[in-house]
This record gives sequence, C-alpha cells and structure tokens, in this order.
Amino acid sequence: MRLIRKQLERDGSGVLTIVPQDNEDIWYLYNIVQEGDEVTAITSRKLANEKGAPRVKLTLQIKVAKIDYDAGAGTLRLNGRTTNDHKDVPLNSFHTLQLEPQLKCDIYKDEWDSFAINQLEEACDIANRSDIAAIVLQPGLAHICLVTDAMTVIRQKIEVTIPKKRRGDNSGMEKAVQKFYKQIYSAIPKVINLEKIKAVLIAGPGSGPRELFNTIMQLAMSEENQPVLQARQKFLVAHASSGHMHSLHEALQDKQIQESLANTRYGRETRVMDKFFKSLNDDDLKAWYGPDEVEKAVDLQAVETLMLTDSLFRSSELRERKRYVALYDAVRDLGKEVLIFSSLHQSGEQLDSVSGVACLLMYPLDLDEQSDQEDEN
Repeated sequence: MRLIRKQLERDGSGVLTIVPQDNEDIWYLYNIVQEGDEVTAITSRKLANEKGAPRVKLTLQIKVAKIDYDAGAGTLRLNGRTTNDHKDVPLNSFHTLQLEPQLKCDIYKDEWDSFAINQLEEACDIANRSDIAAIVLQPGLAHICLVTDAMTVIRQKIEVTIPKKRRGDNSGMEKAVQKFYKQIYSAIPKVINLEKIKAVLIAGPGSGPRELFNTIMQLAMSEENQPVLQARQKFLVAHASSGHMHSLHEALQDKQIQESLANTRYGRETRVMDKFFKSLNDDDLKAWYGPDEVEKAVDLQAVETLMLTDSLFRSSELRERKRYVALYDAVRDLGKEVLIFSSLHQSGEQLDSVSGVACLLMYPLDLDEQSDQEDEN
C-alpha cells in the first residue's frame, strides 16, 4: 500500500489518500472501509441510456452503504449514494465504485480508530508481509496458490488426464506424468515471485511431491533457470492426502513444515491456535473464548495473547466494532500480544467457530467463578 496523503483532525476524523499495490492491499481495504465512510475514486459510467452508449471515466464520491469483496479477483466493490456535485451525475444517485490494485482512492472517516490505522500501517510495511506459496497436487491435478497473511488464493489450477498403469508397459503413464510436472514448472514463474516468497510448499500423496521437486530442479538446471535454482532452499516437501485445497491445511500442520515456517506470521498464528485448542481440551483454565469471558480476563490484566478475527471489525454495528477495538487497545497497552486472524484462512475459520474472540492467559483463572461472585455481589 502506498500512502499519498494523511489529513486527520484532533477528533479522529479525516481523509487518507492511498494507492493499493496488489490483491492483498485490497483485502486490507476490506478491513478498513466501513459502511458510512465516504470514498472517492475514478470510475466509469454510461451517461446515456441508449444502447451502445460509451462509458466515460469520471471521479465520484459515494457514502458507502454496501461492501462486496472478491478475494479471487482482488476487487472491492462499494455501493452507495453520490455525495459530490458532478455535472453528469445527480447528487444522491446510487453508484458502485470498484477498488483494485493501482487505483488511487480517498477514504474519509468520521473516526479513524486504532485498528483501522494499524491495518493501514501493516499494509504500508512491506517487511510485515510473509508470503508462502504452495503447490498441492495429486496425479493429474494441481493447485498453485499463495498463502499470505490475509488469505489463500488459488493462482492457477492444472488438470490433465493421466493414463492408468498397464501391465508390462508404463511408458504412456510416465510420459503423461512428466508432461504434467512440466506444466507446473512452466506455471511457477507466472504466478509465484520466487524472490519475494519465503517458502514454496509442495504437498500431496505418495511420492508425487518429491518427484515434482526433483523434476523442477532438473529442468531448472538444464535451462540454467537461475531464479529457481537460487530459490532451491525455499522449496519444502510435505505429505497431504489429496491435491485438493482442503489438504493444504493438513500439510501446514506437519511439525517439520511448521518449524520451517516459524519466522512467518502464518506460522506464529498456527502455533498459537494449536496451543489454544490444546489448552481448551486439557481444561487447564488458561484458554477462554467469548466476548464476555475475554473482557473479564482483560479487565483482570491476565491476558497473555488476545486472538480476534478480522470479521469482528467489519461489523456494521458501531457499538460492536468499538467493543473489540477497546479489547484490542487494552491488551496492546499492557504490552501483550494481539493476533488478528484472517477469516479467509482456516485458522480464522476455527476462531470464528468459537465466537471470533479468544485468549490465552498468563495463569489459570476460573472466569465462570468470577462471574458467579459478581452476580452474588
């Protein structure tokens, strides 16, 4: 994300001019823009109802009433009524702005809270990104995707027919498999930035992942493909039950893979989530979930790690958003860890399944007993 202008007033209101650089920046905007904000951007519109009338570019400002995010396309569609005077567009008429990479926009808020500012700072800090690429495959099927801090996005799907083994002659099957591997190899530079990426995970059943890795390196050596050869240490091979996307999470649970990804934000979130559910299962009174329980733990200054899903901050209810911003601020002010889980990752889905807000405590604490004591008083 590139910040062009920041003009905030003492009451927290103000306007920021930004240019999203990639699809992940669009996800950050999805977390930042709320209903009621005013957004200005270049758009296109037909100025006549005639069939075949050309669309013209113009700059419009709308008050956001509806937000629609498409992770695969990397677009954010904002619908609302226009709030600026324009000679060709009536005031208060409905229009949709589509925010996408490289399109400058102005965002005005009545209040830029700490969460929105933090999301913006994260988006502007390239060092904060810790992308992982993954190739999940089985014979004849491969998904090449990017696992970022925000989401898992399929960049390319490769599907071919692999003949079955024949008694005494496997040449047809072997040729088809090699052709399949070459297609994956050819797709890598088109969808994966090997210089930026920290790891490339190859996962699938049987010997397929190791065979694919060996083929990639053999082809890279024969072609003197330096970007691939220089990234050799970034490639990780793991087992998964299939080449479908749901198996990616299975591969990411592998202990050796988690150790290799330890310096990534995704790796940290995975370890914390595993620790939370283990503690919950052991019933050691150090893991709690639910807004009321977590608020009690925060009030007692007992929280070691606070976990929130980003979906909580996209609530159209201002009171609800303020509630979670207050938790976010309180734990950060105590110098403790706050992790925001993406609802587009499986870990975020897991957290959403237990209310979207949870915490790990520094010491065992029976928050139910605390509630009973408060009721008696």
